[in-house]
Amino acid sequence: MKLGFLLFLIPFLALIALTSFVIFKVGVVFGILRTPLARHIVGWIFTLLPVVLMVTMVIGNKYYSIINSFLYDIAVTWLPILIYLFLGAVLLSLINLVAVWTGHPINMFPLSVVVIVISFGATLFGIINATMPRIVSYDINSPTLSPMWSGKNIVLVSDTHLGVVRSSHFMQKVVNKINGQNPDLVLIAGDIIDGPVFNYAKGLAPLANIKSTFGVVYTPGNHEAYNREPEKFYPIVKLLTTTLVDSKTELNGTNIIGLDYKPESFEATVARLGNVGFDKNVPTIALLHDPKNTDALLAAGVSLVVSGHTHCGQFFPINLLVKRIYKKHTYGVFEQDKNGGGVSVTTCGVGTAMSPLRLGTNPEIVVLHIK
Repeated sequence: MKLGFLLFLIPFLALIALTSFVIFKVGVVFGILRTPLARHIVGWIFTLLPVVLMVTMVIGNKYYSIINSFLYDIAVTWLPILIYLFLGAVLLSLINLVAVWTGHPINMFPLSVVVIVISFGATLFGIINATMPRIVSYDINSPTLSPMWSGKNIVLVSDTHLGVVRSSHFMQKVVNKINGQNPDLVLIAGDIIDGPVFNYAKGLAPLANIKSTFGVVYTPGNHEAYNREPEKFYPIVKLLTTTLVDSKTELNGTNIIGLDYKPESFEATVARLGNVGFDKNVPTIALLHDPKNTDALLAAGVSLVVSGHTHCGQFFPINLLVKRIYKKHTYGVFEQDKNGGGVSVTTCGVGTAMSPLRLGTNPEIVVLHIK
Protein backbone atom coordinates (compact mmCIF):
# COMPACT_ATOMS: atom_id res chain seq x y z
CA MET A 1 0.00 0.00 0.00
CA LYS A 2 1.45 3.35 -1.05
CA LEU A 3 2.41 5.95 1.54
CA GLY A 4 0.22 8.58 -0.13
CA PHE A 5 -2.84 6.36 0.21
CA LEU A 6 -2.06 5.71 3.87
CA LEU A 7 -1.69 9.43 4.53
CA PHE A 8 -5.17 9.88 3.09
CA LEU A 9 -6.67 6.77 4.67
CA ILE A 10 -5.74 7.34 8.32
CA PRO A 11 -7.16 10.86 8.82
CA PHE A 12 -10.12 10.01 6.57
CA LEU A 13 -11.11 7.02 8.71
CA ALA A 14 -10.48 9.02 11.88
CA LEU A 15 -12.83 11.75 10.66
CA ILE A 16 -15.51 9.20 9.76
CA ALA A 17 -15.13 7.57 13.18
CA LEU A 18 -15.51 10.92 14.96
CA THR A 19 -18.61 11.98 13.02
CA SER A 20 -20.18 8.54 13.42
CA PHE A 21 -19.55 8.61 17.19
CA VAL A 22 -21.19 12.04 17.53
CA ILE A 23 -24.24 10.98 15.47
CA PHE A 24 -24.59 7.74 17.42
CA LYS A 25 -24.43 9.44 20.83
CA VAL A 26 -26.88 12.16 19.85
CA GLY A 27 -29.21 9.50 18.44
CA VAL A 28 -29.15 7.64 21.76
CA VAL A 29 -29.65 10.76 23.90
CA PHE A 30 -32.55 12.10 21.81
CA GLY A 31 -34.37 8.78 21.56
CA ILE A 32 -33.79 7.85 17.92
CA LEU A 33 -31.72 4.85 18.99
CA ARG A 34 -33.79 3.97 22.03
CA THR A 35 -33.76 0.18 21.57
CA PRO A 36 -30.76 -2.16 21.70
CA LEU A 37 -31.68 -3.50 18.24
CA ALA A 38 -31.61 -0.02 16.71
CA ARG A 39 -28.26 0.70 18.34
CA HIS A 40 -26.79 -2.58 17.07
CA ILE A 41 -28.02 -2.03 13.51
CA VAL A 42 -26.75 1.56 13.31
CA GLY A 43 -23.50 0.60 15.01
CA TRP A 44 -22.84 -2.08 12.40
CA ILE A 45 -23.70 0.34 9.57
CA PHE A 46 -21.27 2.93 10.93
CA THR A 47 -18.58 0.26 11.27
CA LEU A 48 -19.00 -1.66 8.02
CA LEU A 49 -19.55 1.10 5.46
CA PRO A 50 -16.12 2.75 5.92
CA VAL A 51 -14.53 -0.69 5.63
CA VAL A 52 -16.55 -1.42 2.48
CA LEU A 53 -15.47 1.93 1.02
CA MET A 54 -11.77 1.30 1.60
CA VAL A 55 -11.89 -2.30 0.37
CA THR A 56 -13.82 -1.43 -2.80
CA MET A 57 -11.46 1.47 -3.53
CA VAL A 58 -8.45 -0.87 -3.33
CA ILE A 59 -10.11 -3.56 -5.45
CA GLY A 60 -11.43 -1.03 -7.97
CA ASN A 61 -7.95 0.31 -8.61
CA LYS A 62 -6.83 -3.12 -9.80
CA TYR A 63 -9.89 -5.00 -11.07
CA TYR A 64 -13.35 -4.26 -12.42
CA SER A 65 -16.32 -6.05 -10.87
CA ILE A 66 -20.05 -5.25 -11.01
CA ILE A 67 -20.45 -6.37 -7.40
CA ASN A 68 -17.51 -4.24 -6.27
CA SER A 69 -18.91 -1.24 -8.16
CA PHE A 70 -22.33 -1.71 -6.55
CA LEU A 71 -20.85 -1.86 -3.04
CA TYR A 72 -18.63 1.15 -3.78
CA ASP A 73 -21.65 3.18 -4.93
CA ILE A 74 -23.46 2.43 -1.67
CA ALA A 75 -20.44 3.36 0.44
CA VAL A 76 -19.72 6.67 -1.31
CA THR A 77 -23.40 7.65 -1.27
CA TRP A 78 -23.30 7.22 2.50
CA LEU A 79 -20.60 9.89 2.93
CA PRO A 80 -22.76 12.99 2.31
CA ILE A 81 -25.55 11.46 4.41
CA LEU A 82 -23.01 11.10 7.20
CA ILE A 83 -21.97 14.75 6.81
CA TYR A 84 -25.55 16.00 6.93
CA LEU A 85 -26.43 13.80 9.90
CA PHE A 86 -23.35 15.11 11.71
CA LEU A 87 -24.24 18.75 11.01
CA GLY A 88 -27.79 18.03 12.13
CA ALA A 89 -26.55 16.33 15.30
CA VAL A 90 -24.42 19.35 16.17
CA LEU A 91 -27.34 21.71 15.51
CA LEU A 92 -29.71 19.59 17.61
CA SER A 93 -27.20 19.55 20.46
CA LEU A 94 -26.94 23.34 20.39
CA ILE A 95 -30.74 23.72 20.36
CA ASN A 96 -31.05 21.36 23.28
CA LEU A 97 -28.29 23.15 25.18
CA VAL A 98 -30.02 26.52 24.75
CA ALA A 99 -33.39 25.05 25.71
CA VAL A 100 -32.03 23.51 28.91
CA TRP A 101 -30.02 26.64 29.74
CA THR A 102 -33.09 28.88 29.40
CA GLY A 103 -35.20 26.52 31.50
CA HIS A 104 -37.46 25.43 28.62
CA PRO A 105 -36.47 21.85 27.78
CA ILE A 106 -38.10 20.43 24.64
CA ASN A 107 -38.71 17.01 23.16
CA MET A 108 -35.83 16.55 20.70
CA PHE A 109 -37.19 13.36 19.12
CA PRO A 110 -39.39 15.07 16.47
CA LEU A 111 -36.56 17.43 15.52
CA SER A 112 -34.22 14.46 15.21
CA VAL A 113 -36.63 12.77 12.80
CA VAL A 114 -36.74 15.98 10.73
CA VAL A 115 -32.93 16.02 10.53
CA ILE A 116 -32.87 12.41 9.34
CA VAL A 117 -35.51 13.06 6.67
CA ILE A 118 -33.72 16.19 5.45
CA SER A 119 -30.34 14.39 5.32
CA PHE A 120 -31.63 11.51 3.23
CA GLY A 121 -33.90 13.74 1.14
CA ALA A 122 -31.11 16.21 0.33
CA THR A 123 -28.84 13.35 -0.71
CA LEU A 124 -31.52 11.86 -2.96
CA PHE A 125 -32.13 15.23 -4.59
CA GLY A 126 -28.38 15.68 -5.08
CA ILE A 127 -28.07 12.29 -6.78
CA ILE A 128 -30.88 13.12 -9.21
CA ASN A 129 -29.48 16.62 -9.82
CA ALA A 130 -26.07 15.17 -10.70
CA THR A 131 -27.56 13.23 -13.61
CA MET A 132 -28.97 16.36 -15.30
CA PRO A 133 -26.21 18.38 -17.03
CA ARG A 134 -27.03 22.02 -17.82
CA ILE A 135 -25.81 24.17 -20.68
CA VAL A 136 -24.02 27.33 -19.49
CA SER A 137 -23.07 29.93 -22.10
CA TYR A 138 -20.58 32.81 -22.02
CA ASP A 139 -19.71 35.47 -24.55
CA ILE A 140 -15.92 35.61 -24.75
CA ASN A 141 -14.07 38.63 -26.09
CA SER A 142 -10.33 38.02 -25.91
CA PRO A 143 -8.60 40.52 -28.23
CA THR A 144 -5.47 38.36 -28.30
CA LEU A 145 -7.40 35.37 -29.62
CA SER A 146 -7.24 34.84 -33.37
CA PRO A 147 -10.06 36.67 -35.22
CA MET A 148 -10.55 33.40 -37.09
CA TRP A 149 -12.53 32.23 -34.04
CA SER A 150 -14.99 35.12 -34.24
CA GLY A 151 -18.57 33.85 -34.38
CA LYS A 152 -17.57 30.28 -33.49
CA ASN A 153 -18.55 28.10 -30.54
CA ILE A 154 -16.03 26.38 -28.28
CA VAL A 155 -17.54 23.78 -25.95
CA LEU A 156 -15.73 23.13 -22.66
CA VAL A 157 -16.26 19.90 -20.74
CA SER A 158 -14.39 18.68 -17.70
CA ASP A 159 -14.53 16.08 -14.94
CA THR A 160 -16.77 13.44 -16.50
CA HIS A 161 -15.15 10.92 -14.09
CA LEU A 162 -16.08 7.86 -16.09
CA GLY A 163 -15.51 4.58 -14.32
CA VAL A 164 -17.25 2.94 -11.39
CA VAL A 165 -20.07 5.47 -10.89
CA ARG A 166 -20.43 7.09 -14.34
CA SER A 167 -20.61 4.87 -17.43
CA SER A 168 -20.91 5.04 -21.22
CA HIS A 169 -24.61 5.90 -20.83
CA PHE A 170 -23.71 9.10 -19.01
CA MET A 171 -20.97 9.87 -21.54
CA GLN A 172 -23.45 9.51 -24.40
CA LYS A 173 -25.83 11.89 -22.65
CA VAL A 174 -23.00 14.43 -22.42
CA VAL A 175 -22.08 13.91 -26.08
CA ASN A 176 -25.68 14.46 -27.18
CA LYS A 177 -25.78 17.77 -25.33
CA ILE A 178 -22.42 18.79 -26.81
CA ASN A 179 -23.64 18.10 -30.34
CA GLY A 180 -26.75 20.14 -29.65
CA GLN A 181 -24.53 23.23 -29.32
CA ASN A 182 -23.07 22.94 -32.84
CA PRO A 183 -19.48 23.08 -31.59
CA ASP A 184 -16.57 24.25 -33.71
CA LEU A 185 -14.13 22.91 -31.11
CA VAL A 186 -14.57 20.72 -28.03
CA LEU A 187 -12.10 21.02 -25.16
CA ILE A 188 -11.97 18.37 -22.42
CA ALA A 189 -10.03 19.79 -19.48
CA GLY A 190 -9.09 16.65 -17.55
CA ASP A 191 -10.51 13.91 -15.32
CA ILE A 192 -12.31 12.20 -18.16
CA ILE A 193 -11.91 9.03 -16.06
CA ASP A 194 -12.24 8.63 -12.31
CA GLY A 195 -9.21 6.40 -11.79
CA PRO A 196 -10.47 2.88 -11.04
CA VAL A 197 -10.17 0.17 -13.70
CA PHE A 198 -13.12 -0.24 -16.10
CA ASN A 199 -13.87 -1.00 -19.77
CA TYR A 200 -12.20 2.06 -21.34
CA ALA A 201 -13.21 1.22 -24.91
CA LYS A 202 -16.90 0.96 -24.01
CA GLY A 203 -16.92 3.91 -21.63
CA LEU A 204 -15.13 6.29 -23.99
CA ALA A 205 -16.79 5.08 -27.21
CA PRO A 206 -19.40 7.91 -27.27
CA LEU A 207 -16.57 10.40 -27.86
CA ALA A 208 -16.46 9.12 -31.45
CA ASN A 209 -19.96 10.56 -31.93
CA ILE A 210 -18.97 14.16 -31.22
CA LYS A 211 -19.56 16.39 -34.24
CA SER A 212 -17.09 19.27 -34.07
CA THR A 213 -15.54 21.31 -36.88
CA PHE A 214 -12.03 21.18 -35.44
CA GLY A 215 -12.39 18.00 -33.42
CA VAL A 216 -11.88 17.24 -29.73
CA VAL A 217 -8.81 18.27 -27.72
CA TYR A 218 -8.19 16.57 -24.37
CA THR A 219 -5.70 17.11 -21.54
CA PRO A 220 -5.56 14.80 -18.48
CA GLY A 221 -6.18 15.80 -14.87
CA ASN A 222 -5.22 14.37 -11.50
CA HIS A 223 -7.58 11.38 -11.67
CA GLU A 224 -5.90 10.01 -14.78
CA ALA A 225 -2.75 9.78 -12.65
CA TYR A 226 -4.62 7.57 -10.16
CA ASN A 227 -5.32 4.99 -12.86
CA ARG A 228 -3.17 1.84 -12.79
CA GLU A 229 -3.52 1.05 -16.50
CA PRO A 230 -2.26 4.03 -18.50
CA GLU A 231 -0.97 1.62 -21.14
CA LYS A 232 -4.60 0.55 -21.78
CA PHE A 233 -6.37 3.89 -21.26
CA TYR A 234 -4.21 6.30 -23.28
CA PRO A 235 -4.15 4.35 -26.58
CA ILE A 236 -7.96 4.40 -26.59
CA VAL A 237 -8.43 8.06 -25.68
CA LYS A 238 -5.76 9.06 -28.22
CA LEU A 239 -7.79 7.38 -30.97
CA LEU A 240 -10.85 9.44 -30.02
CA THR A 241 -9.28 12.83 -29.24
CA THR A 242 -6.26 15.00 -29.88
CA THR A 243 -4.57 14.24 -26.58
CA LEU A 244 -2.15 16.88 -25.34
CA VAL A 245 0.14 16.03 -22.44
CA ASP A 246 2.59 18.92 -22.07
CA SER A 247 2.34 19.37 -25.83
CA LYS A 248 0.61 21.52 -28.42
CA THR A 249 -1.20 21.44 -31.70
CA GLU A 250 -2.26 24.12 -34.18
CA LEU A 251 -5.90 24.69 -35.07
CA ASN A 252 -7.54 27.55 -36.94
CA GLY A 253 -4.54 29.87 -36.65
CA THR A 254 -4.18 29.18 -32.92
CA ASN A 255 -1.81 27.14 -30.78
CA ILE A 256 -3.70 24.77 -28.48
CA ILE A 257 -1.54 23.77 -25.51
CA GLY A 258 -2.38 21.06 -23.00
CA LEU A 259 -0.51 21.09 -19.68
CA ASP A 260 -0.62 17.89 -17.64
CA TYR A 261 -1.78 18.09 -14.01
CA LYS A 262 1.11 18.83 -11.66
CA PRO A 263 1.00 20.52 -8.24
CA GLU A 264 3.67 23.17 -8.70
CA SER A 265 4.59 26.85 -8.45
CA PHE A 266 3.62 29.61 -10.88
CA GLU A 267 7.17 29.63 -12.17
CA ALA A 268 7.17 25.91 -12.88
CA THR A 269 3.91 26.15 -14.82
CA VAL A 270 5.26 29.01 -16.94
CA ALA A 271 8.44 27.02 -17.54
CA ARG A 272 6.43 24.05 -18.82
CA LEU A 273 4.45 26.42 -21.02
CA GLY A 274 7.69 27.57 -22.60
CA ASN A 275 9.03 24.04 -22.96
CA VAL A 276 6.11 23.02 -25.17
CA GLY A 277 6.76 25.90 -27.56
CA PHE A 278 4.56 28.75 -26.32
CA ASP A 279 4.97 31.95 -28.35
CA LYS A 280 3.26 35.02 -26.92
CA ASN A 281 3.04 36.45 -30.42
CA VAL A 282 0.78 33.58 -31.52
CA PRO A 283 -2.85 33.31 -30.27
CA THR A 284 -2.94 30.51 -27.71
CA ILE A 285 -5.58 28.47 -25.92
CA ALA A 286 -4.31 26.50 -22.92
CA LEU A 287 -5.96 23.58 -21.13
CA LEU A 288 -4.94 23.45 -17.47
CA HIS A 289 -7.02 21.07 -15.35
CA ASP A 290 -6.39 22.76 -12.00
CA PRO A 291 -7.01 26.54 -12.25
CA LYS A 292 -4.67 27.32 -9.34
CA ASN A 293 -1.94 28.65 -11.64
CA THR A 294 -4.22 30.23 -14.24
CA ASP A 295 -2.95 33.74 -13.43
CA ALA A 296 0.57 32.65 -14.36
CA LEU A 297 -0.58 31.62 -17.85
CA LEU A 298 -2.59 34.79 -18.36
CA ALA A 299 0.38 36.92 -17.28
CA ALA A 300 2.58 35.04 -19.76
CA GLY A 301 0.25 36.05 -22.57
CA VAL A 302 -2.08 33.10 -23.12
CA SER A 303 -5.28 34.26 -24.82
CA LEU A 304 -7.70 31.78 -23.27
CA VAL A 305 -7.20 29.34 -20.39
CA VAL A 306 -9.81 26.65 -19.67
CA SER A 307 -9.93 24.57 -16.48
CA GLY A 308 -12.12 22.33 -14.33
CA HIS A 309 -11.09 20.37 -11.23
CA THR A 310 -12.92 22.41 -8.58
CA HIS A 311 -16.38 20.83 -9.14
CA CYS A 312 -17.41 24.10 -7.44
CA GLY A 313 -17.19 21.98 -4.30
CA GLN A 314 -19.79 19.52 -5.68
CA PHE A 315 -22.03 19.54 -2.62
CA PHE A 316 -22.74 21.63 0.47
CA PRO A 317 -20.84 22.41 2.69
CA ILE A 318 -17.72 21.38 0.72
CA ASN A 319 -18.54 24.08 -1.84
CA LEU A 320 -17.93 26.77 0.79
CA LEU A 321 -14.43 25.42 1.48
CA VAL A 322 -13.52 25.12 -2.20
CA LYS A 323 -14.62 28.70 -2.83
CA ARG A 324 -12.25 29.91 -0.10
CA ILE A 325 -9.38 27.96 -1.66
CA TYR A 326 -9.81 28.90 -5.33
CA LYS A 327 -11.52 32.28 -4.90
CA LYS A 328 -12.04 34.00 -8.29
CA HIS A 329 -11.00 30.89 -10.19
CA THR A 330 -13.49 28.58 -8.45
CA TYR A 331 -16.01 29.06 -11.21
CA GLY A 332 -16.90 31.13 -14.24
CA VAL A 333 -15.12 33.69 -16.40
CA PHE A 334 -12.21 35.83 -15.27
CA GLU A 335 -10.77 38.58 -17.46
CA GLN A 336 -7.17 39.49 -16.72
CA ASP A 337 -7.94 43.11 -17.52
CA LYS A 338 -10.25 45.14 -19.73
CA ASN A 339 -7.55 46.29 -22.13
CA GLY A 340 -6.71 43.28 -24.23
CA GLY A 341 -5.68 40.76 -21.58
CA GLY A 342 -6.41 37.06 -21.63
CA VAL A 343 -9.52 35.32 -20.35
CA SER A 344 -9.86 32.22 -18.16
CA VAL A 345 -12.87 29.97 -17.74
CA THR A 346 -13.36 27.44 -14.94
CA THR A 347 -16.21 24.96 -15.25
CA CYS A 348 -17.95 23.16 -12.39
CA GLY A 349 -17.55 19.99 -14.43
CA VAL A 350 -20.20 17.61 -15.66
CA GLY A 351 -19.57 14.51 -13.54
CA THR A 352 -18.92 13.70 -9.90
CA ALA A 353 -15.98 12.39 -7.90
CA MET A 354 -16.61 9.77 -5.23
CA SER A 355 -20.10 10.67 -3.97
CA PRO A 356 -22.51 10.71 -6.95
CA LEU A 357 -24.39 13.86 -6.00
CA ARG A 358 -24.41 17.61 -6.49
CA LEU A 359 -26.12 19.84 -3.96
CA GLY A 360 -25.65 23.58 -4.23
CA THR A 361 -23.81 23.08 -7.55
CA ASN A 362 -24.92 21.83 -10.96
CA PRO A 363 -23.27 19.59 -13.56
CA GLU A 364 -22.61 21.66 -16.64
CA ILE A 365 -21.37 21.84 -20.21
CA VAL A 366 -19.94 25.26 -21.06
CA VAL A 367 -20.41 26.94 -24.43
CA LEU A 368 -18.05 29.80 -25.26
CA HIS A 369 -19.41 32.11 -27.94
CA ILE A 370 -16.33 33.87 -29.31
CA LYS A 371 -16.95 37.50 -30.28
